[in-house]
Amino acid sequence: MTEQYLYPVYETDAWHSLSNRDCKGIYTSKEEAIDAIAEHHNIPLDEFDVLTAEEAREQIKQELQIPFQTQGYTINYDIEVWLVNDWA
Repeated sequence: MTEQYLYPVYETDAWHSLSNRDCKGIYTSKEEAIDAIAEHHNIPLDEFDVLTAEEAREQIKQELQIPFQTQGYTINYDIEVWLVNDWA
């Protein structure tokens, strides 16, 4: 049986507090989750050292590749990885 994963996305505060997490969506691939965050994030553009919204989206995509989270913003995002039906 092939393992299947889900990727829930959470919006959170600067400290990644569990009490301030808000689930924004659940995706079937890491790439879908990253694209959704990059497209719909609520991080103010003035927190980026870039000039355009497109450059900010690309920076977010790069940041999420390895640690599955953004860091250093007033609003941050976490991606969890859930194994579906581990008992099968």
